[in-house]
Amino acid sequence: MRRVTAALLAAIACSHAPPRESRASDREAERQRLFDLPAAILYKEARELMERGDWEGARARLDAYLAKAPEEAPALFDAGWVAERLGDARPAADLYARALKQDPGNAGAAVNLARLQATPAESEGVLRAALQKAPDEPRLLNALAAVLRSQHELDDAAALVRRVLERHPRDAAAYRNLAAIEADRGKLRLAESALNEARKLDPKDGGIANGLGILAMRRDDVAAARGWFDEATRIDPAFAPAWANLGALALRYRDYAAAEQAYAKAEQLDPSRSELHLLRGWALEGLRRSREARAEYEKVLALDPARDDALYGKASALKAEGNLDAARQAFQQYAALPKAPRLKEAQTQLAAIDLRLKSTAQAAAKPLPKSATVGLDLSKLPQGSDAAPPSEPLPADDPAAVVR
Repeated sequence: MRRVTAALLAAIACSHAPPRESRASDREAERQRLFDLPAAILYKEARELMERGDWEGARARLDAYLAKAPEEAPALFDAGWVAERLGDARPAADLYARALKQDPGNAGAAVNLARLQATPAESEGVLRAALQKAPDEPRLLNALAAVLRSQHELDDAAALVRRVLERHPRDAAAYRNLAAIEADRGKLRLAESALNEARKLDPKDGGIANGLGILAMRRDDVAAARGWFDEATRIDPAFAPAWANLGALALRYRDYAAAEQAYAKAEQLDPSRSELHLLRGWALEGLRRSREARAEYEKVLALDPARDDALYGKASALKAEGNLDAARQAFQQYAALPKAPRLKEAQTQLAAIDLRLKSTAQAAAKPLPKSATVGLDLSKLPQGSDAAPPSEPLPADDPAAVVR
């Protein structure tokens, strides 16, 4: 009866589900409807949807708009921004590059394209090219100062910051850059003073509070750091670095639940950052949610197949799930990496897995004696509460949480 009922319910569900061809035709009809709208309406609706955070809807309208006006730099910039929000970094970079081709001095497109480059040298090239068209644009100068700082060219970076402040003495971003430069020089009080000045100029910038939290961490003032990171998320709930820093603090003290929640928020806001997937995987591993942790590690490996810490995490998660064959394969892949930092641990794990697999195979191959199974009256056996120890003990599993 149960089988008949289940089959009937399945048939009813199928009868009400739209066929795949119908769904595909609906999507095509929606694309055609958007394409038939006037360009001005498409762009207006796209901007409204962006303000509401409906990135998919905004992208659909921007795609239709750009089919009509493929050389419109503002729309190309907006499309790049939407692509970033959806985690599509490469298409976003292409769209920013197209916007720059149409408007070489477009500061927003240049800054965002520079941020998406693989190396600081490439970022520097993008910004210097844009500065040739707009040599005094403060956003470009500030971005270039940040890139030079990342390459430890602190004097050149500081010169650019001074150049900005000479013309724009109330530029909060320049003070943030100055704070970062002074922090790199080890002058934490000067850095804090610069950030406080930036905070006066722009109290709604969550990045400034986040910077003050980082300075507090460098002073080992954990309570103050947490307070600043919390404030940064209140000022700007969409500021992913502050959420990531809250996750790092929680992970440091093994509060895996709080770390997972913070990293999940940061990952939602900035899905293209592989580091966030890795850190959330560590938090999930600490919570013994191995399957979810492995999913995060696999997201990292999809972006970088040779990422050693993600590969080790995946192998550990597979072992915790009981998938020993796949875990052995993953540990072997990790051990084959050049200069694997946890090579000895991986070799120990491989030895333990091989022993478990060997023990399991021997137990499965060993037949039970007939006398132990035929004609046995269990009621005559002595009844006790203690179970006998196994004849061949297996190696104990490692703890699911790995302290890194």
